[in-house]
Amino acid sequence: MDKKARRAQLIAEMRAMNEKVLGEKRDFNEEEKKLYDEKDKEMRELSAQIMAEEREAAIAGFATELPKPTSDEGRSAPETNEMESFRKFLMTGEKRDLTVGTSGSQGNGYALAPQEFSDEIITAVEKDTQLYKIVDKIPVTGAGSLGLPYEATDASDAAWTNEVPGSDISADSAWAFGKRELIPSDLAKLVKVSKKMIASSAVPIDQLVRNKLAYKFMCAFEKGIVSGTGSGQPLGVFTADANGVSTARDVVSDRSAFTKASGMPCCADDLIKMKMKLRPGYRKNAVWVMHTDILKSIMLLKDNDGQYMWRPGLRDGEPDTILGMPVIESEFAPNTVGTNLYVAVLGDFKDYYKFAYWKNVDIQVLVEQFALRNCIGYLGHTLADGMPVLGEAFARLKVGGTTSTGSVSPT
Repeated sequence: MDKKARRAQLIAEMRAMNEKVLGEKRDFNEEEKKLYDEKDKEMRELSAQIMAEEREAAIAGFATELPKPTSDEGRSAPETNEMESFRKFLMTGEKRDLTVGTSGSQGNGYALAPQEFSDEIITAVEKDTQLYKIVDKIPVTGAGSLGLPYEATDASDAAWTNEVPGSDISADSAWAFGKRELIPSDLAKLVKVSKKMIASSAVPIDQLVRNKLAYKFMCAFEKGIVSGTGSGQPLGVFTADANGVSTARDVVSDRSAFTKASGMPCCADDLIKMKMKLRPGYRKNAVWVMHTDILKSIMLLKDNDGQYMWRPGLRDGEPDTILGMPVIESEFAPNTVGTNLYVAVLGDFKDYYKFAYWKNVDIQVLVEQFALRNCIGYLGHTLADGMPVLGEAFARLKVGGTTSTGSVSPT
């Protein structure tokens, strides 16, 4: 049995146990609680393994063999002398190879990586990040502001008139446009690699550095999209802001039915309300975003017809769904259940979350700076910003009720 099938089996068994105690209007006994916790632990471990394997599979396509630069016609082109020199420099530290692609004097102790290496890092980030992969990305050429026009007020509907109106047709005065600005901010990460590792590692050092920086940029991008403050970083969808997803897009959960399950963030009706808060045009690309801990509780919810809200994806590449819409689990989403805290977002990230990024990623090789520690440093730097540009394309779930704050745990 593969991991996804085993996870689905465990969830079905946990659901059956939960339904039994709810039907008998009692709590778990000690033996049942121990068994439930064991199944829950195995389910969490399998979920983590599945996510890790999918992430690794995304990297594997370019990590084993570095992509070759392409010509203007899109055909594979031979590797440039610049790239060959850079790789040799990473392995040996021989600065005489850096006659091309340097920045400043070599006495300053750093050199700029050639463009092929930098582009590969951007590719790695995009393939390894679920949310970053689906948002609308806009490349910019510098750190200047990028203005995005949006429809601030809709025009009124057309009005029926006589064939020959008795008075002039009134011009619409409601339709208005505004502008939201994306201002890319600095994003940097410095990693160090020992000279011994460089000299003895069977893994190409450029591959090692690329993968590490790719993962760190990935974390920063996803954290910004999910929970960024909007000040010197992207504005996240879990951050209530009039310039992004305002409090008018909140659905407050009704927890009155959950007298025993105090860790439940919502009931089934709340998820339906979130779906119906979006117009049909926004639902076609909408995805759920939530932490795994929150999803674990939602897996147990049923609608009024006794059907589970959450459906597992049983085949490779098939996403889990809630009410027919894909679920994205993010470790950066909130996972605490407490009154007035946000726990889930449903929205169209494809069309209405804009992510502006500086197209180039600079990689500086710091040789002298860490020489006394027998290391070479690699400093990655880019500029990026992002924000939801149309609040009505999103719905956000806020925990209601007066139950005590705590991490999710079914009872």
